[in-house]
Amino acid sequence: MSSGTSYDWAYALERERKRQAELRAELERLRVRHRQLRRLQAALATQGIRAALAEVADVAADADSTQLGIAVTEARTSLDALEARLEGALAQRTQERAARWAATPAVANDLPAEPSLVTALAEERARADGTAVAALARAAADLVETEAVRCVDDERAELVRLAGRVREFDAVRARRALTDLESRVAASIRLRRDLEQAEQRRVELLTLAGELPEEERAALRQRVARTPDEELAGLGDEVRAVVAAHRRRQARVEVTEQVLAALGAQGYELGESFDDLLAGGRQVTLLTSAKTPDYGVRLTVDPERDRFMAITVRRDDADDGDDQHAQQLVCDDLDLIEAELATGGLRLRKVLRRPVQPRVATMPARHWPAAVNPGQSAEAQRTEELRRAAEYERQRRANQQAKGRTS
Repeated sequence: MSSGTSYDWAYALERERKRQAELRAELERLRVRHRQLRRLQAALATQGIRAALAEVADVAADADSTQLGIAVTEARTSLDALEARLEGALAQRTQERAARWAATPAVANDLPAEPSLVTALAEERARADGTAVAALARAAADLVETEAVRCVDDERAELVRLAGRVREFDAVRARRALTDLESRVAASIRLRRDLEQAEQRRVELLTLAGELPEEERAALRQRVARTPDEELAGLGDEVRAVVAAHRRRQARVEVTEQVLAALGAQGYELGESFDDLLAGGRQVTLLTSAKTPDYGVRLTVDPERDRFMAITVRRDDADDGDDQHAQQLVCDDLDLIEAELATGGLRLRKVLRRPVQPRVATMPARHWPAAVNPGQSAEAQRTEELRRAAEYERQRRANQQAKGRTS
């Protein structure tokens, strides 16, 4: 027995919603990655590089976290395998191209000193130089032609132009131009990869913001859309924090509603309105019972933590002779609702039990609702109790059905 108890709650439905939201966002990110790989796969197929298709499954709108988790795992595995096959084929092609470049003959920079050989060797060098430049020009064209599909779209025209200029140089400058072109192509490939990852991350964050209320959702999505690619990683923590805060507020409403309904099923009547209880800040409300009309339960909901406190109180104009009995009744009722709520996925954990007090705290009589009337007929009281019990049973069944879908 105690005069008051503090409870932390663990709400299964809130945890399930969080898992579902994260998995749906991840699945949307994988869909973007799938489109990107399909584009690359189609382009490489025209060059003779082929690989089996990957799949990202569609999931039902009411899919639970288990189903979503399976879809995410299968999609990620399929895409990883496709990307590995494409990367392997590309690496082999790069090695073959590098071998061809290495076979391009080098050209001597100095002529022999013997006058009799100058003319003949100069002609030979010119022929070799022309052969080398032609080979380097072909290598440059081959490089851009095969790698352009992996480069940034806006840079392709410039890369083609640079490849075309290689044939305008002598062999030494042409080789240097080819090396520079290779660096430019590699940088463009890295940039495209960064842009694609940013696109994936942006879609993921936009999806996460989807569960927010309309005004908040629109503002956050606008921020995500306008944030530069390089800053998206930092914005991700903020988006998740905003969504988590919304989720906590939503859970707080539902948990409080279930606790009040469970107390109502035990014969308690709410004094202040439900909306007042859920307004900002630390909120206090009073519940009274026809079983102990001069006593009530002061329910305090903590806005910062998943916690509420229930304390036995007495009207300030009532006699204190039944304080011990009232504390016992409230304690017994709280134990009953704790066990009952657990069946619907709301687990209450006692974190503090106040010892029984010789005299309980008082509250002004004006907080007692008119509905709790000692003079009310037994039939009217029974009718009201049955109404509250029916409402509680309806909510309990709804919670059990929701829990069954998410277990």
